[in-house]
Amino acid sequence: MFRHQPDDLPEPIGRTVDDVVAELTGWSTSAGLGADASALRAVLDHDHSVVWKPADDLLFDLVQGLGVARIGRTMPWAFPINRRPFTLIVDLMGLASRARSRAVYRRAEEEDGDSPEPAQPWEGAAIELEEELWASLYRTGVDMVALARQVVGVQAAYDEASGDRAGRAAVDPDRLFESLFAGLVDGSLQPDDPEDSGRRWADERATSAD
Repeated sequence: MFRHQPDDLPEPIGRTVDDVVAELTGWSTSAGLGADASALRAVLDHDHSVVWKPADDLLFDLVQGLGVARIGRTMPWAFPINRRPFTLIVDLMGLASRARSRAVYRRAEEEDGDSPEPAQPWEGAAIELEEELWASLYRTGVDMVALARQVVGVQAAYDEASGDRAGRAAVDPDRLFESLFAGLVDGSLQPDDPEDSGRRWADERATSAD
């Protein structure tokens, strides 16, 4: 499942703080910004700092150290991607992750000279839908219910392909949608929760009000 450093390639070379500061400063200059090398060094070498900060706060310090003068407030999500039914696709053990893992196993079997089973239709659909969900997260006018129905369609295809369904009725996506995700039908599932998404925390650290 995991593809580590190949035996025929050298081990990665370690980098000093000065090396990374120089690279970040160069990036900032090429972007038309004015980096603060001392601020960048303080973030990267935080282990030796007398003032401890959580990693999330250091991220904001890093952005400002790169010369970004303004960090605005967050944009709301178009739909709650971290809640069901969308987590059926995007979670760590969701269908998209399973599809990618299966692809890695098939590739390893091919490299070993074996003949793996062909990919199932739900696999490509799960990966494509995951990409669409993340790409739609900040779009306006997103049809949340339509996206949820796509999730259910992929889930139904996965259920249909998994296990022995002899003597059992085919999965009905409409029935699955209505029984499991009624919150999307009756409108009780809100588009965004600032606490769940971390928006409130990030907005408190913004450098401007808009």
